[in-house]
Amino acid sequence: MANILVGYELGGGHGHLHRMLPLAHALQAQGHRVTLFVRNILENAALLAGERLAILPVPDLATHLPGQDVNASMATYLDIMGVGGFINPQALRTGIMVWNTLLEQARPDLVVADHSPVLMLACFGRYPVVQFADGFTLPPAHRMTFPKFRRGAKPLVDPARVLRVMQDVQRQLRLPQPQSVTEPFRTAGRLVCTLPELDPYACHRRDPVIGPVAELPAPLETPKGPPRFFAYLDLAHPSAWSLAKALHHGRMDGELYARGMTDQAARTLERPGLTVHRALQPLDEVFARTHVILHHGSNGTCCAAMAAGRPQVVAPLQMEARLTADAVVARGCGWLLGGGDHDAQSLASVLESTATNPVTVDRSRRAAETVWNRGKPLPTENAVSTCLDILGGPGQARAAANC
Repeated sequence: MANILVGYELGGGHGHLHRMLPLAHALQAQGHRVTLFVRNILENAALLAGERLAILPVPDLATHLPGQDVNASMATYLDIMGVGGFINPQALRTGIMVWNTLLEQARPDLVVADHSPVLMLACFGRYPVVQFADGFTLPPAHRMTFPKFRRGAKPLVDPARVLRVMQDVQRQLRLPQPQSVTEPFRTAGRLVCTLPELDPYACHRRDPVIGPVAELPAPLETPKGPPRFFAYLDLAHPSAWSLAKALHHGRMDGELYARGMTDQAARTLERPGLTVHRALQPLDEVFARTHVILHHGSNGTCCAAMAAGRPQVVAPLQMEARLTADAVVARGCGWLLGGGDHDAQSLASVLESTATNPVTVDRSRRAAETVWNRGKPLPTENAVSTCLDILGGPGQARAAANC
């Protein structure tokens, strides 16, 4: 039996936890002692309340970059690391010290991580790591620095400065020092959980892209009748509420579910032709009776809609979702919603034109056939196999540590 630490250090929402929990449970079923580490525990309280796994909170070093506008467009994963404490020696040292304490308490034989840059540095040269993440949170690391995920964007953080901070902190704590900013990310396992079509690093990628954790629907026939939409929104964001109201006042029939939906909100938004769900419906069932999907661009929803062959209208709320939306649009499978498309008339026009455009419909269908022909992805099973291989022999786990 091995001690295995599983979780994530950065990121909001439920996506990271939905990806890591099945793997944690699968490793536990193999007889291993699994400890879960989670950043946004309160946000995921409903998912965690019934868990029997040990749960650790993790250090949160997120801040803004000095001298940069808070809304400045990032260009590389190193910019994200800068926001996560890597340009502040005091913050990074504190983060490594906290992780050292947690690692000493957990005594892991293996760490399985998603979007955890400070933990990658804390584990460097000491603990074997498998990274199990989507395309955005697992950047290619085979070069001396990370590639851009936005064309034309200017990096906000200097790699030499970050490397200097990393080395100084590690030296002060008498820990192994990396020779590049990417070296701590060259871990024993690197498994990318998305569709290749949605990977923002597709042209740089050398890692195995093993598919999303959530089961994908089969390609679906286009339903008969007038075009209908399904909207999957998040009412915590004001722009999502404006979209929901536009759907209420619009002319197109469809269905709506939003995170944060209450009975009062649902009664406000319902109208003849618009069904407002209080709980998320099975996506394959909803997709089967609708023609176009409106959503915020989460990797999971994009993967499911692409596998089903449904055109997508994407209204991203953050950077990762914008990159996913760009990938959908680049393949001709949907539309990126602009800020001026949030009124009822404009939104209805975008949804109707996307649902009925023969080129968009055909390209969405072809994308679904491509996904289907690859066969069923088994990312959790692949990750378990990778973990067991690393843990396979006496002393093998420690020998597999980053070096």
